[in-house]
Amino acid sequence: MATIKNSNHKTATTKYGSVQYLDIGPADGKILLFSTGGGSSFKAALAFQWMCDEGYRILSVNRPGYYDLPLHQASSIEEHADIYFEVIKSLKIEEKINVFGVSMGGLSALYYASKYPTRSLVLWSAITGKYEVNKASADSFLGKLVLNEKGKNLISWLLKVSARYFPKMTIKAFLKTEADLTQKEKNKIAKEVVNTSKSKSDFMLFIDSMTPMGAFYEGMMDEVRKAQQLKETDWSKIKCPTYAVHSTVDIDVSMDHPKRLEEMIPNLTMEYVKAGGHFVWWGKEGEKVKLHTIRFLNNVNSKNNDGTDTI
Repeated sequence: MATIKNSNHKTATTKYGSVQYLDIGPADGKILLFSTGGGSSFKAALAFQWMCDEGYRILSVNRPGYYDLPLHQASSIEEHADIYFEVIKSLKIEEKINVFGVSMGGLSALYYASKYPTRSLVLWSAITGKYEVNKASADSFLGKLVLNEKGKNLISWLLKVSARYFPKMTIKAFLKTEADLTQKEKNKIAKEVVNTSKSKSDFMLFIDSMTPMGAFYEGMMDEVRKAQQLKETDWSKIKCPTYAVHSTVDIDVSMDHPKRLEEMIPNLTMEYVKAGGHFVWWGKEGEKVKLHTIRFLNNVNSKNNDGTDTI
């Protein structure tokens, strides 16, 4: 298993062993537990510095099968939530925290919110139950690269080179794999991302979090297998304010996933967008998703635990 190099990560001692995590943003900020998507490491939180700029302290925790955390440390995705809580507990954090789950990390976030004190829950393109890999996505050029276990170091190098020198082409490759968009729409979003220095920088940080692929391929594939085998999920225990975003053109995570949230979570605000398909935060419409997310979090965190406004 690969170790983490050149990273500002920290390590928590837990009953699951040594668990790496990122702790970024203001030390006195409202805490946001960030549960990253499958196939992107906990370093993906670095692309969400805009949340730190809004006053949030982000904790992003490594998962089994990623880097040097052994896969056998968890027998289910539900246990990812237990690992998250162990890290939170090791930091002597007793307050309710905000939880943010993206894609496959949405399952871990949902399990956390159903088991542990949670102030609010945000979900972007979240897997919420049994997951079936989209065949078209898996058979795409990028899908084959990511899912193939061979040549991961070379693939990682090629991906970083492509993102650096041909960012528009790379973004369109991601959109082709994850979104049902016309070529004109993909071109428009790619242009919007690279023409803004901040969004382009965030894109490069996102790419960095996906490499080296060999360091977490085992964990990514294990999560996919376990999500495919899920029988039933019950999120009705989640009572905290929840904000979920799903794209109507997402070809990776099907519509039954957000519909499941609508059926089960009582205090839910559901928003449907088109944006960048699975990457709901890309492009101009994605900027609105970010804005709405911050507004939701600020509103929840301006209230006391009993729901009344703070003075």
